[in-house]
Amino acid sequence: MDIVYNLKFVSFSICMLMVGFSQDLFAQSAADTTLQVTGSEVVVSATRSSTSAARLPLNIEVITQRQIEENQPVSPTEALQYIPGVTRQSDGGLASTPIIRGLSRERAPILIDGNPFVGGRIRSYGLVDPFQIDQIEVIKGPASAFWGSDAVSGLVNIVTRKAENGFGKEFKMGGSLYGGFQSVNELGRGRAEIEGRGKGFDFLIGGGFRNASNTKTPEGEIENSQFESSNVDFNIGYALAANQRIELSGKYFENRNAGFPGGLGAPGPPRIDRRFDPDIQKGINLSYDATDLSDKVAAIGARIFFKKQELHIDQKTNVFFPMTTNVNRKIHVMLDVDVPFMGGKFFTTLRQKNNARLTLGVDYLREHRIGTHRDLNIQIFNPMGVMVNEVNRPYGQIQPDSYSNSIGLFAIEEMHLGENLDLLLAARIDNVSTSIEDGPFDIAAIENIYNPDNTSDSDLAASGNIGLKFRASESFALSANLANSFRGTDLFSKYHFTTVGAGFLVPNPDLDPERGVFYELGVEYGSDAFSFDVAFFQNFLNDLFVLQDLTFADAPSVQFQNIGEATLTGLEWNARAKINTLSYVFLSGALIDGTNKVTDNPLPQIPAFQSWLGVHFRDVDNRFYVQPEVFFVGEQNDFAPNEIATPGYTILNLKAGLNLHNVSSGMPHAKLILSVTNIGNKAYRSHVSRGAPGNQNTFMEAGRSFNLAFVTRFGAAVHGS
Repeated sequence: MDIVYNLKFVSFSICMLMVGFSQDLFAQSAADTTLQVTGSEVVVSATRSSTSAARLPLNIEVITQRQIEENQPVSPTEALQYIPGVTRQSDGGLASTPIIRGLSRERAPILIDGNPFVGGRIRSYGLVDPFQIDQIEVIKGPASAFWGSDAVSGLVNIVTRKAENGFGKEFKMGGSLYGGFQSVNELGRGRAEIEGRGKGFDFLIGGGFRNASNTKTPEGEIENSQFESSNVDFNIGYALAANQRIELSGKYFENRNAGFPGGLGAPGPPRIDRRFDPDIQKGINLSYDATDLSDKVAAIGARIFFKKQELHIDQKTNVFFPMTTNVNRKIHVMLDVDVPFMGGKFFTTLRQKNNARLTLGVDYLREHRIGTHRDLNIQIFNPMGVMVNEVNRPYGQIQPDSYSNSIGLFAIEEMHLGENLDLLLAARIDNVSTSIEDGPFDIAAIENIYNPDNTSDSDLAASGNIGLKFRASESFALSANLANSFRGTDLFSKYHFTTVGAGFLVPNPDLDPERGVFYELGVEYGSDAFSFDVAFFQNFLNDLFVLQDLTFADAPSVQFQNIGEATLTGLEWNARAKINTLSYVFLSGALIDGTNKVTDNPLPQIPAFQSWLGVHFRDVDNRFYVQPEVFFVGEQNDFAPNEIATPGYTILNLKAGLNLHNVSSGMPHAKLILSVTNIGNKAYRSHVSRGAPGNQNTFMEAGRSFNLAFVTRFGAAVHGS
């Protein structure tokens, strides 16, 4: 670890000597940011008003539709793994989530088209089909001043596809077809869309599926890692004028037979057969946006949405006699967890003198977590394998309903101080209120925790962000970012309870919010032949929610509790050298360290050193591309007390594709994409991989896979390519 700390000290010193302005700061309301890539320029449409990224201290990475199609991710998480500072955490099968700058999914909200995807981020990413996505925006670093609660390490906004605006155009229709296959789990996938625009209207209607068997590794098949997934969505818009549009959209996601491997290791015989069957999320959204309404009003927008999660968990657990492989108990539990929620937002951007702009807004979110309903069957066996008793508990509610209401007021000021210096200021006030009903309680001892003083609570938080960007020349820039963050107490951490082994997960109605202070320093350079950016950051956190051991009702149990202080330190880099107009060599990576300042132990789930190195060769007519790439991951031997060391590994991939419409003018607008991942069939596991409870850090990753995908577009759909 001496090398690690020396590297951090050197990089920090360099940044300070270079005046110390950080690489990127998120410039506007994260919930309303859309990025469009045109050539080498990135245009930011924040709260529906456009600003060049060259004028703002941004901290946002964009994954484009083309990158998603060519990398063939199974879920959005796989699409994010090329971003420095983002690590894929796998729960097996379809379930995977990103770790952003060393912090897990609970501290980086996921949005779909700017609206929160409430209800459990372990599943949210798996619900979304990458073929639905137009682009993914990732904010690295706290975004509480823009978004509010939870955005402690960053934010992910998934922007789904929609048709081209139909104002002033003749009516035209088109469609898209997508398909793919992955050998490592016999994944078959497909999607069809129909879209149209003209006479002021635009619409896109689509549907798709993903079905897979168990994942294969060099050491065997991972049982219960299969899944079946389907989705249907629509987006209908009408332009009242060239600068005004209303939109109605709806989405239905469903996963069935989605397994979570469980046991002492995977592959290996599972002790826990846990699956989501089904896992459904459905919602509808209504929005209005307008731009350039007057000399003073640059943009205005409003939206309201309703969503509902319907989750059914089917879990079978085998409990063995001590020191034997003989089954003691078979526990079959079925749980229903339903969460309806709704929200809304209003914002406006005002023009000011000297090209300054002020964005003001308010947003609201209400979540109702319906108390878990359960059906339970327990079979008890003697050492000879004969069932000697059976316990059945009828289906019924075992937990009280709980509620969360949050409202936030925000203001964002953009200022351009001369030709070379830009300033961004953001401030936000949030109030998060939580409450729980007085029953039912399936566990009597849990009921005694509550009293009239702790069944409801309210947290008030103020967040701020200041960013500077100094362009020393046309190709060289320095920037700085200073922010604070908070994570309000969520309903699961505060009120959820269940049995865990011989004890319990104990609720903690007195849990306090997490809070943090963050800074980032960096430098970026860009020319026609070469570009790079480097960022150094530190995140100082207080009162983290951490599962702690305790004795409850004379049984060993766990509870979310606030613990002291923690610090995360990281270095990220990204470099690209051109070979020709469309070809380049790339190198990117990150090094992150996390420490519990109370115990001086490492934080859990801190990724090891990782870096991507590759060559992207694309002919000048964009007819084909080839991309060999290598993924380096270092050894992680600086691990938390409940973790184990993981060795380093190197993975080699090869990707290639044909743009058939550029090969021959007579071909339809179509792409054929081929790849081989983990060419060497390397047996490895990520330090942050995990499976069902009891399986932390022992999850084997997928072996060699041959992958195929195609995309075909025609008519009005061609514009989106």
